[in-house]
This record gives sequence, C-alpha cells and structure tokens, in this order.
Amino acid sequence: MDKSSGRAGIKTEFTTIGHDFKHLINNSNFVRLFWAQLISSLGDWVATLALMSVAWKISESSLAVGGMLAFRVWPALFSGPVAAAIADRVDRKRILVTCDILRGLIVMVMPFLNVLWYLYVGLFFLESLSIIWLAARDASVPNIVEKKNLTMANSLSMTTSYGTIPFAAAIFSLTMFPASRFIKGSFLAEHPTILAFIFDSLSFFVSAYLFSKIHLSQKKYSVKSGESYGFLESMGFTLKHPFARSLLLAAAMGCLGGGSLYAVGIGYVREVLGAKSDVAFGFLMALFGLGMFAGVIFLQVLVKRREKPYMLRISLLMTGGILVGMSLVNWLPIAFILAGFFGGSFGILFLVAVTMVQEKIEDRDRGKAFAAFHAVSRIFLVTGAGMAGGIAAAVGTRKLEILFFEFHINGISIAMFIAGFLIAAASFSPLGEKKKRYREYFKRNKSELKPGDGRAELSISKNTMEPDKQ
Repeated sequence: MDKSSGRAGIKTEFTTIGHDFKHLINNSNFVRLFWAQLISSLGDWVATLALMSVAWKISESSLAVGGMLAFRVWPALFSGPVAAAIADRVDRKRILVTCDILRGLIVMVMPFLNVLWYLYVGLFFLESLSIIWLAARDASVPNIVEKKNLTMANSLSMTTSYGTIPFAAAIFSLTMFPASRFIKGSFLAEHPTILAFIFDSLSFFVSAYLFSKIHLSQKKYSVKSGESYGFLESMGFTLKHPFARSLLLAAAMGCLGGGSLYAVGIGYVREVLGAKSDVAFGFLMALFGLGMFAGVIFLQVLVKRREKPYMLRISLLMTGGILVGMSLVNWLPIAFILAGFFGGSFGILFLVAVTMVQEKIEDRDRGKAFAAFHAVSRIFLVTGAGMAGGIAAAVGTRKLEILFFEFHINGISIAMFIAGFLIAAASFSPLGEKKKRYREYFKRNKSELKPGDGRAELSISKNTMEPDKQ
C-alpha cells in the first residue's frame, strides 16, 4: 500500500467518525441524554467532594472518609436485585426520572447530617438509586442510538462521567469560598457545604426534566411462567451467556486493577517512586485521566478496523501488562508515562465491554445484564482495593538476599504485580468460540471483517443470543 492510499484511508476513517458524530448530535433524544448525564455527573462529583468534607468535619478521621468507598459499593449487593427485577419490566424512562428526583431529595438533607452513621445511611440509599439508574440508562442507549454509533455514544457518556471532575472541583471550591465569610455560629457557617449540595440537588432535578423529554421506545415483555428476575437469576443469566460472562469478567478484572491503584497509589508514589509530596500522586492520576480520554478518542478509529472481541482481549492484556510494568519501575517519569497508557487501555476495556453488552444482549435481558455488570464492577473495585492494601501491609518493605545479591521488596509493588497478572491472565479466557454452537459465528466474523473496512459489524443469529443450556 503506497503512502497516498494510506493517507486516503486515514482521511476516510476520520470522515466516517465525523459523520457518526454529526449523526449523534442531530439525534435530539441522544442530545437530551447527553446533557442529562453531563449535568447529573457534574453535580454528583461536587457532592462527592462535599460528602468527604462533611465526613472529615464530623470525625476528623481519614478512616471515616475512606469508609465512604465501602458505602458506595455495598449498595450494589442490595439494589442489584431491584435493578435486575425492574430494568427490563418497568418503563426505563420512568425509572430514570424517578431515581433522579429521589436522589435530588436525598442530597438536600445531606448537609444537615451531623452523625457519621447518618451520613453513611444517606450515602447508602443514594448509591442504591444510582445502581438502578445506571442499569436503566445503559440498557436504554441502544433504544435511541443506532448500532453503528453505540461505541461513540458510550465514549461520550464516559466523557460526561469523568471529564467533569476538574470542573466539579472548581465549582466545589467556589461554593465553599463564601463559608469563610459567614458569621461564626450562624446557620451557614455551621453548614458550609450547603451550597454544594444545593447545586447537586438542582442538577438531579434538571437531569430528571431532560430525561422526561426523551422519547424512549421500549418493548413490553410479559414474564414467562416460572421466570424470575432476582439478582441471583440475573447473575445466573450473565454467567451462562458466553458473551455476557466474558464481558463481566473483563469489567471485574479492570476494576480490580483500578481498585488496586486507588488503594496503594499514594504509597506507590511516595515509597516506590520516592516522591516528596502528594503533588506527584495528583499528577499521576491526572495523566491516568488524560490517558483514558485519549483511549476514548483512539477507540473511534480502532473500532473501524478491529472486531470488538479482539479489542477486548488486547485491552485486558495491555491493562494488566502495564500495571505489571508499573510495579517493576521506580523512576517517576516512566511511571507517569505508564499511568497514561494504563488509563487509555482501561478506558478502551470498559467502553468495549459496555458496547458489546448493548450490541449482543437482547432488549428483554439487557437490564438485568447491566445490573450484574455494574454490581460486580463495584464489588471488584473494593476487592482490588482490599487485596492490594492487605498484600502491601502484609509484605511491607523487606530485603531479600540471594547468593551475593540483595533485593529490596516492597509490598505495594507486589500487590500491583499480582493485580496486573490477574488482569492479563483474564485475556486468555474463552469468549465462547470453542463451543460448537458459537464457533461458526467467530469464523464468519473473521471472514466478514476486512482490513480497513469501516462498516464491518458483528452479527449474531437469534439462537446465538440465547444463554448456554447447562
């Protein structure tokens, strides 16, 4: 292939990406969904910072602030069954609107909670509604966006989720600034975070209004005799379906790595890399975020050339391999570079997994698949954090002498190495291609997907969409 044809191919791909983007912004339902997510996410991050401030004010304990992570994950075990039961059986637009209104009301009382356990209970209910909301939202995207635009739609959704963090931090600072000027002992001085929580509450109400204006077509399904939609049944369906099982494993392993980095990140920067302040940790996480954003952009080109099962495997292998690489280096600049690549591969991994669930799971089962997806993702986020923290604490810093060589071993590096190895190992798990009934699909998919073909799509027969019969 000569240079001119190569440049023409790249130009064609970017033209196709621009066409897909234009198609999305001309979709009024998606535009409302985008702005609803953007406004809601912005308020949510402002409230997260405010909750950390309230928890610290009540307890003056880092442990109490860290305990908020557990109360952001445990609700998945309780609201997961509710999400699995209603996301496919109740009008999803009604779920989205109701959850946003209820979350807005809960947030309104948060600044007045002066007992730590009251704050945890409020956070528990807030996150429980968020799990239900997420399952309904992700299951609804294919009902308003064409299949060929799902990857870009999910990329924009991820941008609204994480791209609002710096803006939320600035808004939180602005809402907290007047607190220093309040009269000591006054109502506003005693509740300095009230403006931040008011902002979040209003963001939920605005989001609910925008969701109410979306035209969401959803088929009505009758419950079959003996059919159940509890969380265990949702997990059972997900584990039996070869695609859903693989995607659940991918999301779980990705969150295992994210949780590990969350738990030992500061220690890694301080003890392993030898940084003198937490500024380096902030820079490391900023590069992780920038890498994720770059991965989202790169995915728009990559998805035109490669099949998604292939990208899922490669992103798992890269995410795990990069984390292993980070555990082996002790030079700050190299760690910064690897953090950027880790964010990129993690972003691609999560986006591909979400998109494949939307593409390959039928509408009647999509809600419970996402209920399991989000619940397991959060559980493994905490599992990764707990595992990494436990290994780091148990190993500590040791010296190992072998013959005439002395090795310095740090528990943080060991924890990151193990997490990375587990993620990379998951890339070799089967996607169903070794099963006789699915083998033909993979053969057909590889033959249909031509190099550089921007329109090649994965297709599955109705029988292929059914879960395995055990």
